Amino acid sequence: MLSWLSIQGLALVDSVELALDPGLNILTGETGAGKSLVLGSIGLLLGERADATWLRAGETRGSVEAVFDLGGRPDLLESLAELGWETEEGRLLLRREIQAEGKGRAFVNGRAALLAQLKAIGDRLVDLHGQHEHQQLLDPARQTDFFDGWAGLLGERRALEEERAAIVEERATLRAARERWEREREAEGTDREDFEELERAALDPDEEQRLKEDRERLVHRERLLRALSEARRAAADDEEGALAAVGRAVRALRGAAALDAAIHDVASEAERLQGELAELGSRLEREEERLVDGVFDPEAIEARLDLIHRLKRRHRTDLPGLVALREELRAKVRSFDPSGRELDKAERSHDERLQAFERRLDALLAHRSDRYAAFESDVGARLRKLGFNRSALRVRPADSGRAVVDPAPIPHLEFAFQPNPGEGERPLRKIASGGELSRVMLALKSLMAERDQVAVLVFDEVDQGIGGAVGEEVGRLLEALGQRRQVLCITHLPLIAAHGARHFEVAKSVQAKRTRVSVRALEPKERVEELARLLAGDRATETTRTQARELLVAAAQGGRETRKEPRRAAARRA
Repeated sequence: MLSWLSIQGLALVDSVELALDPGLNILTGETGAGKSLVLGSIGLLLGERADATWLRAGETRGSVEAVFDLGGRPDLLESLAELGWETEEGRLLLRREIQAEGKGRAFVNGRAALLAQLKAIGDRLVDLHGQHEHQQLLDPARQTDFFDGWAGLLGERRALEEERAAIVEERATLRAARERWEREREAEGTDREDFEELERAALDPDEEQRLKEDRERLVHRERLLRALSEARRAAADDEEGALAAVGRAVRALRGAAALDAAIHDVASEAERLQGELAELGSRLEREEERLVDGVFDPEAIEARLDLIHRLKRRHRTDLPGLVALREELRAKVRSFDPSGRELDKAERSHDERLQAFERRLDALLAHRSDRYAAFESDVGARLRKLGFNRSALRVRPADSGRAVVDPAPIPHLEFAFQPNPGEGERPLRKIASGGELSRVMLALKSLMAERDQVAVLVFDEVDQGIGGAVGEEVGRLLEALGQRRQVLCITHLPLIAAHGARHFEVAKSVQAKRTRVSVRALEPKERVEELARLLAGDRATETTRTQARELLVAAAQGGRETRKEPRRAAARRA
């Protein structure tokens, strides 16, 4: 429950602090007195946007602060823990500050919080119903939430919505994969031909350079042979050759070394030179033989170089790039799935998932259909108490049948209002007045009170367009709601106000040329005066005061009967 509320320096409020009752709390006051400021301040705690225009004139800072006592609500404590917020002995302190420069701050149990975090907390704690929320009731999506929440199907429906979104995403992925596979099949022939051509070419990264060198050798073959022959003869072991001359020098030096040991090193050097000349002669002879006996096919060399040049031009790369492309295509060709077996398998799995989704959707729709009559009966019983003696609220699919979209979206429901027997039912959004909407909303919220998780229900304008006996039934229904959840209600109707467990008066006054709004809890005598004012305006008399006291007595007696009703229902069930 919301146990304490403080408003400081906002709008026309200088300072207000309220201690609230866990049941039905009533706020009354003259039109324009500032009752909406209280609800607006609660809205700030729920994360609504605000700026410096909220500040009271002359103030540089304003704030709204509230304490929620959740000690008896382990479900809410667990829900808040999931959001990362722990309470202190079951108490949660929310604070919202607004500053003149337009900045603001929010705190949860003294810790700074973002507005989104404040809103997430507020959504779990407070259900605020004003004219805007009444209009939301006209939205089929909101009506669907009401019904599915009452029927206990909301969790399954949201799970199906998540599953459908996953199926849609998976289908898009598979569709893209299928399109890519088809494109690859079109390009597969080209890739395979390119690979086979490069594979047949058996290219070597150094081959082109070797071929060019061979071609140069062929062009200059005769000159090379003459040069090699001349060099071989010059180094040969004959009378004219260098090897013979070095041999003679070696023999002379050996004789000299026998006479003078100092010449020994020179003789050894000459011997090494003799060996190198002999090896040179052998190499020259082999090179000459290679040029004479080697097989050099000019046409084969040119054909090979032409192949390499053509492949380089076609694939726009050099010879090492062609070798790399060949290996890349080798891996690609090996990965080809011409039959699409893996893709077919994934698509079959997707179809099975879709069929399972459709079976769950059919089950959800069947469960909805099974619950229509009970829902209409429960809401109808409450509507009759609220003055709709011969009216009915029907539930029907908002869509005209299963959508052809695959996978099918979760169909919305729509509430249809039948004002009188024999008249056609029409969508609620096309027939209901503001007062009717208020009562329909109240009937629905009373039906949902036991299932709603929120701790506080706030109602504004719930008495629009009603009065008399209907107003008394609205008061009783609000009081009954207050036994399950804390309720805050702004009203102008004394028949409703009399049912409050705690009654606050909102008043506007001028002090020292400053207008200020005050809110105070009324004592029993003051409450009689306020009810008399609601009955007769400024012309309250002893008669209207007597009527006010009678309203309070009747409300108290009705409240006792209302509190007995759950016990009677339990006894009947037993």
